[in-house]
Amino acid sequence: MKKWLAVLVVLLVAIVVVGVIFVARYATSYSADKLHFERGETELVIANQAHAPIRLFKAGKTLAETSPISNFDGNRIWLPPGNYFLQAEQSGHQTFFSIPLVGFRRGPDANGEFAVTVRSMAADSPPRLFPNAPAFILIPSGHFLYGDHANPLEPHYVWQKAFFISPFEVTNEEFKAFISDPTGYDNNANWTEGGRKWKAENRSQSSAQLSSSDADFKRFGQTDQPVVNVNWFEATAYCHWLTKKMGANQWIYSLPSEAEWEKAARGPDNFDYGLGMNLSDADVKLYNWKKNPSAEVTVVGWQATSGNYQPNRYGVFHLTGNVAEWTVSLNQPANREHPFTDDERNQESLSGARVVRGGSWYSASTATMYIPYRETFEPSVHTPYLGFRIVARMIS
Repeated sequence: MKKWLAVLVVLLVAIVVVGVIFVARYATSYSADKLHFERGETELVIANQAHAPIRLFKAGKTLAETSPISNFDGNRIWLPPGNYFLQAEQSGHQTFFSIPLVGFRRGPDANGEFAVTVRSMAADSPPRLFPNAPAFILIPSGHFLYGDHANPLEPHYVWQKAFFISPFEVTNEEFKAFISDPTGYDNNANWTEGGRKWKAENRSQSSAQLSSSDADFKRFGQTDQPVVNVNWFEATAYCHWLTKKMGANQWIYSLPSEAEWEKAARGPDNFDYGLGMNLSDADVKLYNWKKNPSAEVTVVGWQATSGNYQPNRYGVFHLTGNVAEWTVSLNQPANREHPFTDDERNQESLSGARVVRGGSWYSASTATMYIPYRETFEPSVHTPYLGFRIVARMIS
């Protein structure tokens, strides 16, 4: 009897000890969670599969206004609301991951976390049509905050697969190669059904066809300037031709979706304009904008861009200004209740108005330069301020 009593006492003591430990841990956890709640913090979780050197930064209102997070251990950290980005070094290249945080446990991943996976960079990059063209820029996979941040009902996290984007718009030289190639512009196989119908009744008005004797050549027709006066049908056909010509059954070239365009445009800093959170009088010189129809040279070419303009942190130029840019996406607004998804809105075969982003040299107001600003045009529309850039995706 005494033996059983001793065993019972030991069990009771053990239960009490375990209970005390559990309560202490729960109290500690509750206290920590309460503190995170009061600070509005979200836990950032890093999976560094590439074993790359990484650094965490708090983004500012401009590219120069960044602050390193010194207490980051490379794995986990709780952070208050704000825009952050992770920098990873791989093979002499820097890759950036956007980390926009909006409140206590309001991240897009499990338990309200914000998870970032740093993967090894692909060994290959998309081939370029001309060797002297700028190399494509990798935009790594991950979440970003899509939509107008000034509208409380609109911003929502969108997970975007990795893709490559051209740092500059498609040029007259590149589009002229498409027109001149017997397997290019004239080949109906490159065109959508709607595009074939348009082509049967219309001629291209693209600036790539301007000659040096034309009055608008200096403004729009120079070799390295972005091609303008090109409609959505033509831009899509160019991408199909380029895929066949340069893709080598490994790459698909296309117009960017709205999500791809916006992720690239916001950069890892989550800016509202191409190079910052604001567009003040002092910032005007950073962009080619403000209605200037009488300018001798209207759109900025690649050579002038690389020497006089600044890219965003990803390395992409003119996502605000220069020329407005076609996206592949149909006009289907997205918000928190109806999030952006890679669905039928990005199918080229469907009819309907397509979305244009980015503002241009023709913009007379900062409103059209605001990254979330959307214009829509029928795919047959062409104007002297409308061009396009392309993305490339690896065939899985």
